[in-house]
Amino acid sequence: MIISRVGIAIAAVIITIAGAAHAQRAAGDDDASGKPTIELEIDDCPPNDPALSQEQLRARGHERYERGNTLYLQGDYVGAVRELVGSYCATPFYQILKDVGQAYERSLEYEKAIGYLQRYVDGVPPDAKRTSQCAADPQIDKDNVIRRIEVLRRLGAHIFVETNPPNAQITIRSKQRTEAVGKSGEQMEALGGTYEMTVEKAGHVTQRREIVVKIGKPYTFYFELRPLEGRLSVQATPGDARLFLDNRFVGVGRAEESLPSKKYELLVEAPGRIERRLTVEVLPNQDNRLQVELEPRPQFGRRQLIVFSAIGGGIAAGSLLYAFEETEIAGIGSVAGIGAGLVGSYLYLPDAVPLGTSNITITTSLASTLGGFTTALLFTDEQGIIEPITGAATVLGAGAGYYLGSRTKITPGDAALINTSIVWGTAAGALFAVSFDAETKLGAGLTLSGLGMGAVSGILMSRYFEISRTHAALIDVGGIVGLIGGLATESLAYGSNDDSARQQEHVSNFALGGMAVGLIGAGILTRNMDAPKVPMQPTLGRVTDADGASTTTYGISGSW
Repeated sequence: MIISRVGIAIAAVIITIAGAAHAQRAAGDDDASGKPTIELEIDDCPPNDPALSQEQLRARGHERYERGNTLYLQGDYVGAVRELVGSYCATPFYQILKDVGQAYERSLEYEKAIGYLQRYVDGVPPDAKRTSQCAADPQIDKDNVIRRIEVLRRLGAHIFVETNPPNAQITIRSKQRTEAVGKSGEQMEALGGTYEMTVEKAGHVTQRREIVVKIGKPYTFYFELRPLEGRLSVQATPGDARLFLDNRFVGVGRAEESLPSKKYELLVEAPGRIERRLTVEVLPNQDNRLQVELEPRPQFGRRQLIVFSAIGGGIAAGSLLYAFEETEIAGIGSVAGIGAGLVGSYLYLPDAVPLGTSNITITTSLASTLGGFTTALLFTDEQGIIEPITGAATVLGAGAGYYLGSRTKITPGDAALINTSIVWGTAAGALFAVSFDAETKLGAGLTLSGLGMGAVSGILMSRYFEISRTHAALIDVGGIVGLIGGLATESLAYGSNDDSARQQEHVSNFALGGMAVGLIGAGILTRNMDAPKVPMQPTLGRVTDADGASTTTYGISGSW
């Protein structure tokens, strides 16, 4: 495009017409199509100095026009616009409007270019003629500029949207229609105007923003998308457990809060319990209820099992070697058994032997020793047979106890309960044997029966009751106190008796009665120390009141 060089001299002829057109445009806010017009510099022209004549104004306008033309050719479009606007304000000739519009077009200010070109089109008089043979026909040039305006108006603004997280759905919509749809990170185009931009991503809060874009201009927008929130409710057992969510402390025993939907690392810890780490996912607009029960931290019994291995090894080795009926060999074997048990257990027992496994190993070993001894008595009186059987039973019982304890992961409380049942069952059988003044085989049978019933009852009770070692110890104390009380009562009731058999019967009967009263009394007094093993669990729920408000409930559930 070459800026038209129009003789400023003819401006005087049409200055009245152009001035009227200028005044009409300055007074109106809308163009011919009814659309709001953009603010143009010529609408705020300062008033000319009244002291200047028309000739002087034309000279000033011509001077600024020439300077604007030179700046345009030099590529200084901002300076060209400034001078050309000044020229128009001094001598408002419509042709200058086209020159200003072309300068704005070159500087990529398309809306201003359209505004000035539209003013030029509006300012061309219907009867405008060529000013010279070389000049373009004003009517044809007007039509060409109108088409150019339409081309410029179709230039799209370049819109680039970045989001975190990426790949969000972008929709640009006007009041009438959807202008553009795309993904974040992609370039989109829209005609100049005012739009509503909608940014959507699954699992995140939808964002909307009004944007104003200009024709042909680049725009960049950034959105930080917030995840949709869900509700997380955690109930922990025991009640003093501490809860951490992504290393943030959230509560003791229970926690409930609304969180952005994503995955979290939950840590639950309590004194004396094994901590648990869980990955929990909070889903958008949903309640995630979680119940966490911490297992007791295992107690280890390696030391006591090493000591018992030495003692049991000595007893078992000595008893087995007694088959040779040589006391010296049996003594040497006992010493060797002690050393073997001590060294072998120290070297081969794992560091973390659970206390329950250690306890049940000792219990089954001692019970097997007694069971082997009494069983052998049922069939023979020969020590050369009884002792080896007893020693073999000791070894077999220890091995079976360790294997079963490791497989079942028995708790210290359950092991203590089985031990208590075996001890008092065996004691009851032995006291019955004394009470009946039974012969050796019958006494062995009664003692063996008591041991068996005690073992069976202990296993059954451990299946349905969870008791602690302290609870079992208190029951043992009750049995011992009852036993002593029974003996004391017998002494007060009968005193000394010349008939030793009769006195022995009284002693055993009162001991049995006192033992029974003591065990039963201790069981009743300590009944609330531990809970029965019923399938009950803490539960979380949600109820809605009459006003529609929602409340989380806490309770327990189970079945029998």
